[in-house]
Amino acid sequence: MALASAAVCRAWTESSASKVISVPDRWILDMVHSNPGEKPPATAFLNPKTLAGYGYNGQVVMSVVEGVPTFDQLDATLIPHGSKERAWAKDVARKIEQQIEAAHQAGLCCLAWMQIAVLPKSLVTRFAAEICDAQGRVDPVLPATQRILRMQIREIFDRLPMLDGLMIRTGEVYLQDLPYHASTNASVQQMTAGSSAILHAEQSHVALIKILRDEVCVARNRMVFYRTWDFGDNFHNNPAYYRRVTDAIEPHPRLIFSVKHQKGDFHQLTPFNPTLMIGKHRQIVEVQCQREGYGKGAHPYYIGKGVIEGWEEMDRLMKPGEPRGLRDVVQSPLYAGSWTWSRGGGWNGPYIVNEMWCAQNAAIIARYAQDTTQSEAKLLTDYARSIPLSEEDVLRYCTMQELSPRAVLRGQLTNLDAQIDVWWTRDDKLGNPDLSEFLRKGLVEMAIAEKEEACAMWQRIVELAMQIHWPNPEMRAFVVTSAKYGLCKYEVIRQGWTVLLLGRSGDAFGQHDRNRINAALKGYDLAWKEWRMLRARESTCASLYLDRGFGNSTGLGAAVDRYRNLSVDANPRITVSQG
Repeated sequence: MALASAAVCRAWTESSASKVISVPDRWILDMVHSNPGEKPPATAFLNPKTLAGYGYNGQVVMSVVEGVPTFDQLDATLIPHGSKERAWAKDVARKIEQQIEAAHQAGLCCLAWMQIAVLPKSLVTRFAAEICDAQGRVDPVLPATQRILRMQIREIFDRLPMLDGLMIRTGEVYLQDLPYHASTNASVQQMTAGSSAILHAEQSHVALIKILRDEVCVARNRMVFYRTWDFGDNFHNNPAYYRRVTDAIEPHPRLIFSVKHQKGDFHQLTPFNPTLMIGKHRQIVEVQCQREGYGKGAHPYYIGKGVIEGWEEMDRLMKPGEPRGLRDVVQSPLYAGSWTWSRGGGWNGPYIVNEMWCAQNAAIIARYAQDTTQSEAKLLTDYARSIPLSEEDVLRYCTMQELSPRAVLRGQLTNLDAQIDVWWTRDDKLGNPDLSEFLRKGLVEMAIAEKEEACAMWQRIVELAMQIHWPNPEMRAFVVTSAKYGLCKYEVIRQGWTVLLLGRSGDAFGQHDRNRINAALKGYDLAWKEWRMLRARESTCASLYLDRGFGNSTGLGAAVDRYRNLSVDANPRITVSQG
């Protein structure tokens, strides 16, 4: 299927009251996702000219577009003239207009990120009896809610007639950037809500999609990208669930479903998504470039090979013949392209001052989407040459990138036959890992050796970074520092895991190897010291991790501290399952 150029993507017709965008054969979209409640990151990817240079033909703007409507048609007193709420809505609309204009000038389509169902607090309060369920949640299945949602969509496009479409989010809703809006009534209002609009499983999705199809695709000739992301074994992961929803919807060329490339979130140790390229609707594939589970660009973490060809662990996770990466699905007639989150995802830090690793990931995925006949190896080699690097250094650079996901898998997760919670560390938090499977299966020494292997890989990454002749001192400083950051991080994890594996083994069997535990504790403290020194010394160093878990849960630090100052009777015998 031929890829539509940016010029074709911006081809308008004047045959209707509102201008209509041509639908490209393949969409290549990007979005910068800001942490809810935080300022957008400083990034070149907010500039549509940057995206055009990478070969994208569309931009998704995080614009709180759901905040634009004032619902005057329903009741002009809901958001009174002269009120702060109305001024805020007008300001949001002006900012979105500017984003649309900038995208169009760069030759890109402009889509707005929209959370459903999010409505003005005053509206929810006034009509709660008609639009909320018994628990106070806005329910899209109710007739009154459907009428209001149609009104909301119409007013968005009336106010923003040049908007090319919507990227719909239902799986998670965040209200930090929407001070006057809610997804529930005041008695149960929360800043975050999981699957808040999906109160009746498939029925809720079908109701929403039909509204969007009618009001956006049919009535406005605009695009709807409907994300399947949710929690549990539901729309996003379950082929039967996916088919029950999508089979109930008549296909439309401007209705596309958006599906993450992996089953679940953007993690290693997860299979390729089984809902991709099934059913009768076209799909666009989501790829996150700055992954909150893997450093957020603070250290090298190359995703190109894993996303395109499949991660190395898929030899264990997938059956022969099952698709493992984009390479296996891009020839499907249902494949409508790829879209990247170049920046963002997750919460808090690490905060980076150089987006080189995020940009590399975005560039590889975008370039592959432009020409899916290219090999991942050629894409990476061409990218290294564009830095520019000598042929000798291109080889070093590619080796460095190929090592990084292997080192992360072994250093943070495992390639052994043991289950592990892939979320034990995320964002800038080092949590308390559940290592019980390693103990139960007798893999303690193998797990320790695996972490040592990972750190040896990180040492090799540092060496390669230092050997490469970079085009300028600034790039060299960042790459070498980020490689050392990775080494420090995974040395902290290696030593911490060693303490916990040996300590919990001792708990289980009633005898601790105090010498090895004490040596690992000293190594743990030294690794933290070196990491802090790196941060203090190097201006290009990202902010550091914290030794506590996500949401202030028990972290690696507290777990490790339990094994300091062991005495003969310090720890009673406990069962392995408590590890």
